Amino acid sequence: MNTNDKKRARFPAGARLHKSHEYKTVINSYPVAKGNLFYVNSFLHNNVTDITSLKTSRIGLIFSKKMAHRAVVRNSLKRVVRESFRANANIIPKGDYVVRLRSKAPICSLRVLKKNARSEINYHFSKISKCTKK
Repeated sequence: MNTNDKKRARFPAGARLHKSHEYKTVINSYPVAKGNLFYVNSFLHNNVTDITSLKTSRIGLIFSKKMAHRAVVRNSLKRVVRESFRANANIIPKGDYVVRLRSKAPICSLRVLKKNARSEINYHFSKISKCTKK
């Protein structure tokens, strides 16, 4: 495997929130979407003068051990959310988003949990895109 293949498989650093103040800014904003599994908060880049932050949307993920005890569950949910964010990047408005677990992950097979998470997060991102077009 050459280095170019490795770079393509990674979620780019520019598409992630890194610092605690970035998370705080987004979390202090009004939650855009709530579901059975997730809260989604957003901070849109309407009034931001920094040109670099206007180029792409960024996402931050908060999946605590309290809400999903097993690491395999937390990591699977994070993968599902990242992939959905990447797939819906062209329809959601430019901004910062934080996705958090709303309640404890239900005890079921991982396949069922990922399917439910995928459908819910896709619904949230489509809802966000429709709300901001008005």
